[in-house]
Amino acid sequence: MRFMLIVCAALVFGSPTHAAAPTAPTKEPTSINVKTANDLADSCTVTPSSKISFARLNFCTGFAQGILQTNAQNSDGTKICLPNPAPKRSETMKEFATWVRADPARRVQLASVGFLRFMAERFPCP
Repeated sequence: MRFMLIVCAALVFGSPTHAAAPTAPTKEPTSINVKTANDLADSCTVTPSSKISFARLNFCTGFAQGILQTNAQNSDGTKICLPNPAPKRSETMKEFATWVRADPARRVQLASVGFLRFMAERFPCP
């Protein structure tokens, strides 16, 4: 009997009608739109002086890490050999931005393609 009372109470108080109503966000969410290598280069070189610029810089870091990890899972992927110890990520991303901006054709490449091409040039395998 006690067990049934506990189960019934859990069902009643755990139901969605007793859940707290969601609150509306107080500010608009940050939207980061990166399609081209130039978009990525811009995000990777912002000065972190506001919430939006911090978000763009963090997006850059996460995007780059995701591309590298995904590429590493593909046996036919782009060959990239980082030295040990690896360079600072912030310096590498600044180099990427310089590389992108040096050639107008690179600016319009898909962000992931441009980033992998840069990394393969910058850190070729022996």
